[in-house]
Amino acid sequence: MDILMYLLFLAVGFGLGVICSVSILANRIERLSHQEITVPTPQVQVNVSAELVARYLESFDLIAIPKHLVAAAESPATKH
Repeated sequence: MDILMYLLFLAVGFGLGVICSVSILANRIERLSHQEITVPTPQVQVNVSAELVARYLESFDLIAIPKHLVAAAESPATKH
């Protein structure tokens, strides 16, 4: 009989703990749902020298083709 009373006491305590936790969580969620959300705009600052950019672009061996030559070749135009 003592074991049953002990288990009943633990079950009631656990149940009350769960109910209190759920009510506290519901109050927090309710309070947060009324607050306005503001997202700051990101500030991006890139400080790169022109020399570094030139060295980077040189590493690709890029070739520029004039647009009028491409049109004269009657090849389909690319999107990029």
